[in-house]
Amino acid sequence: MEGPRLKIPLILTALLVSTMAVPWTTSAEICSNVEHLEFDGQNANESVTTQVNFGARVPGSDASEDLRNWFIETRPEFDWTLDPHQWDGYNLTNLEGRLVPENAEPLGPVVVLAAHYDSRDRAERDPDQNMTNVPIPGANDGGSGVAVLWELARILPTMSLDHEVWILLTDAEDQGPAPSMLGAKAWAENRTDEDISRIDAFLLVDMIGDADLKIYRTFPPYVGDEEGDRLWDAVRTLAGPLGLIDNVTDCGGNPGLDIVNFSKTDGVIDDHVPMIDVGIPAIDFIDIRYGENASVWQGYWHTHEDTPDKVSAESLAHIGRLLELGLREGSWLKVQVNQTEPMQHQEEAQASTFGPVVIGAVFTVIALIFVGFLGLHESVRLKR
Repeated sequence: MEGPRLKIPLILTALLVSTMAVPWTTSAEICSNVEHLEFDGQNANESVTTQVNFGARVPGSDASEDLRNWFIETRPEFDWTLDPHQWDGYNLTNLEGRLVPENAEPLGPVVVLAAHYDSRDRAERDPDQNMTNVPIPGANDGGSGVAVLWELARILPTMSLDHEVWILLTDAEDQGPAPSMLGAKAWAENRTDEDISRIDAFLLVDMIGDADLKIYRTFPPYVGDEEGDRLWDAVRTLAGPLGLIDNVTDCGGNPGLDIVNFSKTDGVIDDHVPMIDVGIPAIDFIDIRYGENASVWQGYWHTHEDTPDKVSAESLAHIGRLLELGLREGSWLKVQVNQTEPMQHQEEAQASTFGPVVIGAVFTVIALIFVGFLGLHESVRLKR
């Protein structure tokens, strides 16, 4: 007798969720910014070849220095700082650039965009045993994240944001028998309390160039972590209009692709973890299945097949546009304020939500009546 009675509230809950879960951030609101996105995936993709041509970007190498100089020289609008460290026998150097827009609030919120720029010093998964101790090209693992940040750094100075954006290239993430994250640890441990309190989001991009791109929510942060949930909820809100969620209609009215997927989660220890450890809200965009039909941590990962031809301009654009849209929408900030949307679009968004809310309310009333009938029918049946 307990079973049938328990079904009633479950049915009610399901119907209420399905009818009342109306998104308040509408496509009309976000699509006004989608139309103005400037991220160029082809431009980003060409920079992957530039990086690989420098050579193996292992800590302390000439190739590592060449990459830093290239980034600084081609993106002069940022205030760049070299941050050297001696750690575990590595001579590593982080590169940090700060962009402070004219209308940014002094000591106001900060969004950090991060990627590791070193390439792995060995290829322990390469099928050729004679090559396992030779550094990999690192086109995707290292190069793709840097490519996205390099292209974003081109357009950020023109976006008229009202908060600071820092770009962080960490060194020595992928050295030794296991990923070391030495540069990220050094950077996190040297943050002041003021820095930590100002950083609203640390957004890490790593291995996001695979042509068969699949991004799942990563943990840590775990589900139920308030700051992690806030940032991943923002990802979900942004990915739909961009056409990155399966069967969710994009701003052009087309069904979305299965790129960003919340049906499963991936546990990943990466450069975002040292940030979480010191209290900085951080998430990781990473595809740990490198290559078509590759399984977890397989495919071209940590082999000499990690070459520029495996990196897709379209995939770089997917992630770059998502980050750019989030910046234009103010989605990464703790207090989310649309930074560029005119009042006209706000009014249109409010009007566009009215219809769905009314429809939701009507269906809710029908659901309540239906559930009431079921409850009466069940009561009668049980009495018999």
